[in-house]
This record gives sequence, C-alpha cells and structure tokens, in this order.
Amino acid sequence: MQKRQKNWLFRVSILCLLLLLVVGCVSDLPFVNNKYQVIDNIKLVSRVEGEDILYYSNGNWEKRFWFGVNLGATIPGHYPGELIPTYEDYRRWFRGMEELGIDLLRIYTILPPHFYEALLAHNKISGKKLWLIQGIWSPEKELISEQNAYLPEITNKFHNEIALAVIAVHGDGEIPPIRGKASGTYSADVSSYLLAWMLGTEWYPLMVYQTDKINKKNSNFQGRYFKTAPGSTPFEAWLAHCLEILAAEEMKRGWQRPVSFVNWVTTDPLSHPDEPYLEEDLVSVDPMNILPTENWQAGYFAAYHVYPYYPDNLRFQEDYQQYRNREGKKDPYEAYLLELRRYHAGIPFIVAEFGVPSSRGKAHSGPLGRDQGMHNEYEQGKINVEMFQAIKNAGGTGAILFAWQDEWFKFTWNTWDLELPAERRAMWLNRLTNEEHFGLIAVGPGNWTRVLLDGNLDDWDEIEKLEKSNISDSSMKFSATSDEAYLYLAIERSENWNWEKEQLYIGFDNQPGGNKFANDMPYQFEQGLEFLLTIRDIDDATLKVASAYDQHTYLCGKVLEMIPWNKEWSEENNGLFLPWKLCLSGELYLPASQRYIPFEEIDIGLLVHGNSDPDSSEFNSLADFYVEKNILEIRIPWMMLGFTDPSSHQVWSFPYREDLRYFTAFTSTGLNMEILITDKNNEQLKKLPILAYNWKSWDVPTYHERRKQSYYLLQS
Repeated sequence: MQKRQKNWLFRVSILCLLLLLVVGCVSDLPFVNNKYQVIDNIKLVSRVEGEDILYYSNGNWEKRFWFGVNLGATIPGHYPGELIPTYEDYRRWFRGMEELGIDLLRIYTILPPHFYEALLAHNKISGKKLWLIQGIWSPEKELISEQNAYLPEITNKFHNEIALAVIAVHGDGEIPPIRGKASGTYSADVSSYLLAWMLGTEWYPLMVYQTDKINKKNSNFQGRYFKTAPGSTPFEAWLAHCLEILAAEEMKRGWQRPVSFVNWVTTDPLSHPDEPYLEEDLVSVDPMNILPTENWQAGYFAAYHVYPYYPDNLRFQEDYQQYRNREGKKDPYEAYLLELRRYHAGIPFIVAEFGVPSSRGKAHSGPLGRDQGMHNEYEQGKINVEMFQAIKNAGGTGAILFAWQDEWFKFTWNTWDLELPAERRAMWLNRLTNEEHFGLIAVGPGNWTRVLLDGNLDDWDEIEKLEKSNISDSSMKFSATSDEAYLYLAIERSENWNWEKEQLYIGFDNQPGGNKFANDMPYQFEQGLEFLLTIRDIDDATLKVASAYDQHTYLCGKVLEMIPWNKEWSEENNGLFLPWKLCLSGELYLPASQRYIPFEEIDIGLLVHGNSDPDSSEFNSLADFYVEKNILEIRIPWMMLGFTDPSSHQVWSFPYREDLRYFTAFTSTGLNMEILITDKNNEQLKKLPILAYNWKSWDVPTYHERRKQSYYLLQS
C-alpha cells in the first residue's frame, strides 16, 4: 500500500513537471477562453480588422454587420439627469431588444449601477449576447458657451468623465454623487460585453472653429496609444488626447477594444457646395487625422449620426440627387453614405444614429419623403428599413437606430416656443414635437390607451364619470375626456352620419376673446373661439385657428418677416380662421446652384380619418378621427388647441395683444366646446348647448409601453 502511494506521487510530480514545461514553451501564445483572448497580457473581446469590427466567440474571431439601437436615459415625467429607469425597466427593455434581433446597444453616458447589473444578468441567461457601446458625454454646455475645448476646466472635466466611465464598465469602484450624474458603487463587470467606446456628442461647429482658431499651436498630439496625422487641427489633437486618456484607463485593467468619437454631417470632412447655411459646412472634424499607434491593438473606427433630412445639403446637392442604388432607384441618402464610406477607407465606419419619427408634427422635409416627422408607424418602419439597407449597401460596418423608446422630455425648433413652461415639457406628450417620437417602443399616455378611434364606444363606458363630460338630448350625445397627449371627443347620434348632405362644426374656446363668428357661416357662436374644426367628409376635415390667435403668422410673418403678413389678421373677432401651420424652413439660397428655395410650411390642421386601434388591420397611428355609422370619435393633440402645458392648464396668450417677440402663457379654466351640424348650404340642422370640459392637473404623468409597427417591420 505504501509503495503504491509513492508510485502515485511520483507520477503526479512528473505530470506537473511536464505541464510546467509546456506552459513555459507556450507562454508567448494567446491565452484562450470563451469570453476573451489575451495577447501580450492584453485582454481583447473585440478588435478592428480592416473595415470590420470583429468579436471573440468560443475561441474564434467572427465578423458581422452590426445592427444596434440607441437607448435613452429616462421615462415620462422626468429628465435624463434624474436617472429614473429601474433595474426591472432595463431587464424588460433588454428582453425586447433580444426579441427584436439586434446585436448591440448604445448608451450615451454613464448610467446607474443597476443598468450594468441588469445587462450582466441578461447576458448570463440570454441565448444571444447583447453587446454594449458605452458613450462618454462631453461637457457640451461648457464647450458651446466657452467655445474653447482647451480650457483646463473643460479638458479636465472630460478626462475625469472618461475615467469614471471605465470604472462603471469594469465595475471596480465608486463614483461620487454629482447632481445630474450617475453615482454609486459599481460592482458589475460588463467589460467582456463591451464592444467599443464612443466619445463625445455632436460637435457645435462654431466651437470647433473657435477652438482651432485660438489654439493654432496645438495641432499635433503624440501619445503612447494615439497620435495625430500631419495636417490635423487643434480640435482633432484635443480629441486624440481624450482617446489617449481612455486607452490609458483601459490599459490599467489590461483591456483594449475599438474606440471612436461621435461625429455628424455638420462637421464631416466632405465638401457640400450647395449647403445654404454657413455653419453647416464651416469646419471639419476628420477622423482620418487621428491614428492609433502600434501599442493600441484593438483599433479605431469612425462613427457618424446621419439623418436624411438634415442638414439641407443632403436634400439639394445635385450629385446626391442623381445617384441610383443597385436597384436603379434614386437614393441621395445612400449617395452621401457611399461618399463618406470611401473617405474613411481602411477603417470601420458605423452610422451611430439614423431614423425617422412617427410624430403628428414635422420639422424638416427630406428626399424621397423621408421627412422629420408626419409618418405613421408603418411608414416609420419602412423608411428605417430602407435606410438600414442603404447603410449596408454603402459598405458600412454597422447601423445603430435612434431610438429604442419615445422620450417625452425632448424638444424641437418649431414647437419649443409653444411649450411653456419649458421645465414641465416631460409631463405631457406633445404629438407635434417630432423629437419625442423616434422610438420603436411607443410610450403612450395613460396606464392604458384610454380611447380608441374605432367606432366602438365601450371604452368610453369604462371611463369614470369624473374623468369625462357630456351633454345630450333625445337624438345626440356629445362627450369629452383626455389624457397626457390628447383631448378625445365622441358624438353618438340616433341616425347615421351622411356626409353627402351634412357637415359638422366644433368650436373650441380656451380663454376669453376669439371669434364669435366665421366669415363663411351665417351663425354666431355663444363664446369667442380660438379654434374651429370642420368635417365635411372623411377626406375633408380641417382644424383652423382664429387669425388673431395664430402663432404661425404672428411669429413667421409679423415678427420674423419670413412670410407676407396682413395687419387685419391681428384684429380679434374678425371672423377669419387660418390654416393651422408649422414652419419647416425659411427661404434658402443654394450657393453652387445659385437658386432660391422658397419658404416651407406644413398645414398641421389637415385631419386624417383612420382607426387608432393597434390590433386592427386598418390601424393608422396618425388617425385623428373615425366615423362608423352613427358614431364619430375624434382625438386632438393638446398643442393644436392652444395648450402649452395641459398638465397645469397653460395656454398661449393672444400674441397680438402683447406684441412681443416671444409667446407667453397663462392658466386656462378649461375648454368650452360648441357643436353645430348644417346642410351643405350651411343651413342649421342641429345645435347643442356649450359643453364645458375640465380635467385634473397632474405632476406625475401615467404612461404605458407598446411595440410599434416599426418594431415588427425591423424584426422581420
């Protein structure tokens, strides 16, 4: 027995010696496991090879076209700096992303510890890894206000943010509390799921221009991991230094992975001779002027935000307009991407933001109808798929859609004057603000959809009496209710609607003043109206605004002098109702073509007949009203009725009374509505007394999530 033990110990000793000899012989070879590869003591889970970003999987390096989505940082009623989404929110969203079939998720800034904990938990049980691109938010406000990136307080702040982001991803430290920033104990290590880093935000061109002008002596940078190429600019050198800081922080932990900085069309390195605005082609930030050294094995790539409708050169540059894709169809979006891809030959190129919104409002027109807004959910999905395909056709390395979910706090240039007070913007859903509706996930008002435009009034019966108002007589019932996005109306008659013989008028009064009559009608209204809705048929419905209350002609006509203006419009109770419009663009001059593009506007008041039930085969997310036999249902976005904040009953004042260059708001007591039915000769057939509607103000909005049609189109 003792002899056998000695023989066994001898054999184990020999085996250990042999293993030590083998390890010594292969110490210079890569260490292999199923999560990452180690080469020269550097851990790699992703790396650049030519124009591809490879990922490590089960001992092999694979490549793919990367399809991802951008994730916002908040929910209704809150702003990003409040960091409200919970662990459960993130787990639910990650499951939805997995079911969508995407490869990666991009976030813009450091999120709370539970985000990384949720991602770690998801990837441990998921059948498909959800990769992360971690963004690092630059000191955007300071950069814009100071217009000099080299100021120590700006540079140091950004470098510190970079160091904190690396802590968050590796889960190896504390981030101290700072107002508007994530903080806490970071212990979830998601570094093996981090595909890449993406620094910064869309660079304000005047800031870049001034930085280059002020710091001419700082046009070169040479670091251990990154350097600038000959001919680089001071701002590019500043960015190279920021990438160096990031690389050094990663190397403290023995990691490398591909890195980039955010760029966009406004600061691309291409020339756009037909760009009408100087700022949009003023200065370049060229990714090709920043180079990784031989010490940075993971590589470097270019990342751009590219939308089809902005800046305007994408609409008017002649060579883009004439380009035809492989199917023989004109596609200026693909033409631009192809030129951008060629310029960045040799490195990966990712479109880090693209997409169109499913909003009721619109802010820019784009080629091929790819506008910034006024798309239903099906159209949104169809256009997003087309752009996704264009990015692939142009040779892109990846495409990251904007965005995962709708965001109520967002604003846009042609509605922000009418969102008052601005600090309450997140309390309600403005269907006219396109920026709030880019998501694949609809974040709708209410704990559920309160009213569906479907010709069925069962949902109205479920609404509590205190949350709706109605008036009726023996032949008609007129009801009103609302939520965080819409005023809803229902009219139920004893007989069917007959648009060949009759027409409907509904007047809206949100404050004292307004028109008590309309020039084309022989009737007096009991109260002055700010808005008048007319339905003559299912394809002939309009909402118009009293001329003295019209924000569009006041701002674009009287104040900015962009369109003709008539002094008579400022007179109250003049019987004139004007189309409800938003500005899309002032008059443009194209330098290369030497031609003018006229002022552009859109009539928001043209109403759409359709079914708003997502489960219906006739579903149209832009539906404004629906007629079914004797039932008429209507929903009107709050801003279209003059409300600047329905959560606190704020409406904009009559602008001509105050004669200011801006709009003011005050508290409305509610909405009074008058209903009138006439024949086609405007002879009165039916009139009801005034319906006075009011609702409870709120400080905490309710909401629910729903996958849009665009989600399913992308999924398929």
